[in-house]
Amino acid sequence: MPVSRKKQTGDENEKKRGGRGRTILLLLLAVIIGGGATFGALWFFGPLSKPVQATPKERPMETLDLGSRVINLAGEGPGRYLRVQVVLEYPADKKLVEEVKAKQPMLTEAVLTILRSKTADEVLPVKNQEAIKKEILDHINSQLLHGKVEQLYFTDFLVQ
Repeated sequence: MPVSRKKQTGDENEKKRGGRGRTILLLLLAVIIGGGATFGALWFFGPLSKPVQATPKERPMETLDLGSRVINLAGEGPGRYLRVQVVLEYPADKKLVEEVKAKQPMLTEAVLTILRSKTADEVLPVKNQEAIKKEILDHINSQLLHGKVEQLYFTDFLVQ
């Protein structure tokens, strides 16, 4: 009789181990399936579904202040004057920096010539200043060989 008890005890242990093994296997399988479903949902519907966009690197920029000038505006009638200070902004490319500094007198002359051709009515509305800036930039960039000026700022703009 003692032998049969050992067998029964061994059979019970084997059943218990088999039950534990099945439970562990089912839990492991549930974790794997749940993880796969979560990844799939994120891939199709979440942040993983959108392509990663590289943030553009900001290029180093240089500025050149062309100084403050008082200009006689075109037109008949009482003399109208424009006091303006212009700053150019362009990429810090070695060749372009050298070219802009070397051509500073020509660039200043281009700005003055364009502004002298304007009447007070053309420069006074603020909305017209963007068109004037574009005209000046186009003329300046046509004179440059190694790049272009990207922005023009009026840091002082007074009509009297």
